[in-house]
Amino acid sequence: MSMVWEGGICFWATVALTVAAAIVFLDRLLRLRKIAIDPQDFLQGVFNVLDKGQTDEAQAICDETPGPLAALVAEAIAHRESDERHLREILATTAHAELSRLERRTMLLSLFAQILPLFGLIGAFVGGYAALTAIDAAAPLVQPGAAVRAAAGALSCAIAGLIGACLCYAGHYVLVSKTDALSLHMDSCVALTLDYLARNPEPEEAEHGAEA
Repeated sequence: MSMVWEGGICFWATVALTVAAAIVFLDRLLRLRKIAIDPQDFLQGVFNVLDKGQTDEAQAICDETPGPLAALVAEAIAHRESDERHLREILATTAHAELSRLERRTMLLSLFAQILPLFGLIGAFVGGYAALTAIDAAAPLVQPGAAVRAAAGALSCAIAGLIGACLCYAGHYVLVSKTDALSLHMDSCVALTLDYLARNPEPEEAEHGAEA
């Protein structure tokens, strides 16, 4: 524990950044868990409602379901009268906006992972300088106590920086992996929704066709 207390301001700044990174990671992880839904079950439920001609209810289901998958389907239903090219452009824009929203804070972990080793390195240099200063001040009768404490502080800063960076890299990898998986689900969701809308006309059109 003495190494910890000898680390000084650089050590505690490193600890503070690590804690901030942990908070960002947990916030993003909980958000991804909250919006995790089964795309097949969700789409099937929406398509079943649309088959009955209940467009407003299908929109309500999408509005009540959190996450980008529901947002994409809601946009597709709202613009289902558009031609396929225009509809694809709308969905691509929506998907980009949703992914950007998800990745907004994830990049902070990458930033922390690069900054933390630098804080540790600065602390190590400051501790090393303090050790040399203590040795020079006590010369020629050098007492090792002050120098050892300064060197211990330097090591604690370097270790804290490396540990924090490793944790940030690991957290960033986890979040990026989950976001990539969600992106694949979004692509699949778009394809299935466009296929459904292409095979199923508007309820009003279907009724007019039946009357004819």
